[in-house]
Amino acid sequence: MAILLKHQPWNTDGTLDEGDREVEWNMWKRRLAPFQQLEVGTRVVLVSGGGPNVGVLTWEVEVLDLVKDRYDDHEHAARLMRQLRISRTAFLNQDYTANAPESGWLLGWAYRPVRFIGQPRTPEHRMGRNGWGATDTLRVGGTGQGGQGQLDDPLLRRKVELAAMSKVHRWLVSKGHSRRSIRDTSATCPYDLEVGPAHAPKFRVEVKGTIGRLGPILVTAGEVRAARDGGVRTVLAIVHDLELTLRTDGTWKVHGGRLWSDEHWLPADEALQPTQYRYEPSYGP
Repeated sequence: MAILLKHQPWNTDGTLDEGDREVEWNMWKRRLAPFQQLEVGTRVVLVSGGGPNVGVLTWEVEVLDLVKDRYDDHEHAARLMRQLRISRTAFLNQDYTANAPESGWLLGWAYRPVRFIGQPRTPEHRMGRNGWGATDTLRVGGTGQGGQGQLDDPLLRRKVELAAMSKVHRWLVSKGHSRRSIRDTSATCPYDLEVGPAHAPKFRVEVKGTIGRLGPILVTAGEVRAARDGGVRTVLAIVHDLELTLRTDGTWKVHGGRLWSDEHWLPADEALQPTQYRYEPSYGP
């Protein structure tokens, strides 16, 4: 089954929270796609803004409940929509309903947000005139925006981080370092990998992963201090142009990526740009 796309629902302002339950509907003279394909559990990606081939992939949502039936008039459609917990007044007062065909086919669906994507739409994400589209493969990232970019969803961020770590680990092995000499220190230290004997490591590795092109990255104060004052050489390894692919079973896969490295990373003040400050309030006398 293809991955379904839908223009941002006309009856919401586009702001969603993960606990929300939203409802949308279509009213057509004849059954249009995805009347047959849409089922409970289907993942749909919402698309906002732009023309035929531009805009933003905003939210991945999951269908919770459905109404698919023929309606004789708008009053009949309102009765059908009650099972989605939409009142007659709310349904009939929508401009969309008022302008819909007097009789036809109703496709109503309740959904919940799964995760915010917030990545550019590409020409492969085609949309039909009825506001729906489908694609066999939905990819984000790769040769998209420059720099590290921002993935709001922690699951996707973690997948990118792990893919970058895995690629850097393979790169180190290809350079002649044994697997046993490479230790994952990301959970306990302000750097991700350490190479060499534990009592006298040869160097450390700070790993960054991005779905954007090679460009600015985010580093913490701890990472900078470790590179400057740790007494051990630090390698900065950036895995860029990673791609995220949404599969039809609702899971995401990370693949691709290219590696750039600085073998002697010693970040200078002029190369660092502050992005936030810590402010200590004054409590007064």
